[in-house]
Amino acid sequence: MKTRCIICAFLVLAGLSACQHKARWLKEAETLFEQGVEQRAAKQSEAAAESFSQALLAIGHCDMEKPEVQQLKGQIEDNLGFCYWKHELFEEALPLHTDAVSIARQIDDSTLLLNALRNCGRAAASLGDIDGAEHHYTEALALSRALHDKTMECDILLEIGRDVLMPKEAYSYTLKSVNRALEDGADADICHLTLGLAHYYLEHDSLAMLHLDEATHSDKTGIRMSAYQSLHYLYQFVGNYPKALECLELFNENMMQANQEHRNEQVQHIKAEYDLQMQKNSLEATQKLKSVYFFVILGALLVALVVVLLLLRQKTLNAKLKAEEMKNQMELALKKNKVYVTALALTEQITASTLDFDLKETEWDDFVTLIDKVYGDFTKRLMEKYPTLTKSDLQICCLTKQGFSNQVISILMNLQTNSYARRKSRIKQEKMNGLEDERSFEEIINSL
Repeated sequence: MKTRCIICAFLVLAGLSACQHKARWLKEAETLFEQGVEQRAAKQSEAAAESFSQALLAIGHCDMEKPEVQQLKGQIEDNLGFCYWKHELFEEALPLHTDAVSIARQIDDSTLLLNALRNCGRAAASLGDIDGAEHHYTEALALSRALHDKTMECDILLEIGRDVLMPKEAYSYTLKSVNRALEDGADADICHLTLGLAHYYLEHDSLAMLHLDEATHSDKTGIRMSAYQSLHYLYQFVGNYPKALECLELFNENMMQANQEHRNEQVQHIKAEYDLQMQKNSLEATQKLKSVYFFVILGALLVALVVVLLLLRQKTLNAKLKAEEMKNQMELALKKNKVYVTALALTEQITASTLDFDLKETEWDDFVTLIDKVYGDFTKRLMEKYPTLTKSDLQICCLTKQGFSNQVISILMNLQTNSYARRKSRIKQEKMNGLEDERSFEEIINSL
């Protein structure tokens, strides 16, 4: 009897200790989450991502059966997903938002569900899944109306117009959606730019100029740059060449400013990606440490790694020699090709001088031949798999294969940035089995 009492007392103490342990972890998660929210509000996205990652690690030690714990986890995941999205880690962001949606449905949290659905729409649109984005945005819009959240409603209307209706070339519906958003107080700069582009594609020149001119007063370099680029084409089309030249010069100024800002952002982006990846690795490692088999698995992996390294050593050496030989061939041949030299100049700096180029068909043909030589009949394999590709399509594919940016390719092909994005999307959807192939255009090209 006395032994039984001692055992019961021990079990009670163990239970109390476990509860206190979980309570400490919950408090830690709450503190880190609040810290991340403050950092995100202060636009310290890297620091916010670190706080949210640590909060997600802490919440993993809590009792996930409790609704308040589930709610906090959903909020953490949704905010961490937004940080990933801001750093263009779209594939990592979408699963976090999706899980937040699932949690919100389970605990019946309408506010969390609304935010997570909207973020799902953003991430899906960034990944090129327009239908998926439309599904999430539509559900979020209906929920915002049910909750009488006018601010969220007008923001979603703007994003539907920009991210869904514009890519689908439903310009009349874009105007309706974005005008409604503008009237209700959405971001005026983005609204005017989107409305200007929609009117531009509908050939409503005067209305397009009106909205694009409003967009040029934005404090955001990217919006001003896009507005001046479109105004340049519009004034050129109506024959107002002095105004077109003025807009081109302003476009170039903003382009150079955007490039400088982008270079500064790239440094932060590289650091953020490294930090975020390290945080993810830490989270995964901590979860593995819970298993009593961790060290056994680690030892087996190390042994397997040594065996694989020994088997692949000769293959790796051969691959390095082949890559070096290909690199030498590339350097010799590319120095003579005007298309590559022009693209390289635009990549390094976009100025009136680098924009002043004239590429002949023979020079394009030489560039395509060079790509075929370096990448083993690349265009022939493309045509065998996608026989409806045109000569112009193949030029885009070759530039993409060589790794040039969308911005450089659009300039070389004499297209606006948005027009090039739609052109690339049509090539994938209509000529590369886009409905069946979920990969991006770049992934398809680089897989060949």
